[in-house]
Amino acid sequence: MTSQQKELVAELQKFREEVSSLRGTLNSLDTEKESFFHKKDDASKRIRELIHKIKEVKDRRDLFTKEVKDLKVKRDELNKQISEKSIVLNKIKKEKDSILGSLDVKESPSRIKQQIERMEFQIETEGVSFNKEKEIMKKIKELRKEYDNCSVLESFSKKIREVASEVSKLKRESNDIHRAVQEKAKMSQTMHEEILKISPEIDKLKAEEKEAFEKFSDTRKKFYSANTQLKDKLKPMNEIRNELDKIKGERIEKRRHDEESLLKSMEDKVNEKIKKRQKLTTEDLIAFQGTKRKDE
Repeated sequence: MTSQQKELVAELQKFREEVSSLRGTLNSLDTEKESFFHKKDDASKRIRELIHKIKEVKDRRDLFTKEVKDLKVKRDELNKQISEKSIVLNKIKKEKDSILGSLDVKESPSRIKQQIERMEFQIETEGVSFNKEKEIMKKIKELRKEYDNCSVLESFSKKIREVASEVSKLKRESNDIHRAVQEKAKMSQTMHEEILKISPEIDKLKAEEKEAFEKFSDTRKKFYSANTQLKDKLKPMNEIRNELDKIKGERIEKRRHDEESLLKSMEDKVNEKIKKRQKLTTEDLIAFQGTKRKDE
């Protein structure tokens, strides 16, 4: 092996080691690059899922908020009616108290009526004296007058009961709506708290996504740089390999040419001996057979 070949082989070996190292680096960088890409992709996917969830939760929260607003309007309208009815109720009560004070009524109408009926039954069924009957009739007359006065109060009482019943019904409706408002407001608050809980998670994932993408980009640059270096190494390495192949081919061709020249020279010697009828040696015969095989 010539010194030139030795230098080329040494240089080729150096390139092979560098190429092998670069290929190992490329494989490592490619694995690392794909790992960061998948991490970034997973974070992006999770962010999209959470954003979609936030949208759904916001829609539900906004629906509850709207229902609360509408219910409050209805509740305020009922409370307004309650207030108006209560004013009417208090007014009727005052009017009744005023009349009651002026009439000086001591018994309820139903009780007075019972007294009248009992006295009339007594006159009809019992044998009372004329003076006693006259006295009872006088009492009945007084009770009837009192009963007539009480009838006015009874109409006020009936009206009071009617208005009070309306107020009670409105209050029940208002209370039912108030409970619904509280329940839906609680649900709205729960939805809002869920949004507040999800938002920091999205921020955290965005930071992870950004970090993974930056590492992916940096690793990709290193990968492309190493790949460029590999290409730069492969070109001269192939040139050296081609040069060695060329030298090897030239050496083989020279050796073949030298062998042919040697055989030709030996053949000429053998032919010369044959012409001179000289004795051929074993070496001469072997050389002569070699040239014949070549010709064949």
